[in-house]
Amino acid sequence: MQSFFITCSGADTDILDNCSAGERTKYAGIGATVFFTALMAFFAASYALYTVFDSYLIATAFGFVWGSIDI
Repeated sequence: MQSFFITCSGADTDILDNCSAGERTKYAGIGATVFFTALMAFFAASYALYTVFDSYLIATAFGFVWGSIDI
């Protein structure tokens, strides 16, 4: 899980392999913040578009695009 969040943070994993555990934890926290911001953007956009168009397909597709912009 930590390496997924480090990837989300945009840090170089090869460099972080040589760093202390504190540095890896710091970048994992940054990655988790980025990931959960994108997840909230997906849900917010999906809900907003569903209330406008009343279509799950349009809402989910646009929510996915909107959430992907953050990552």
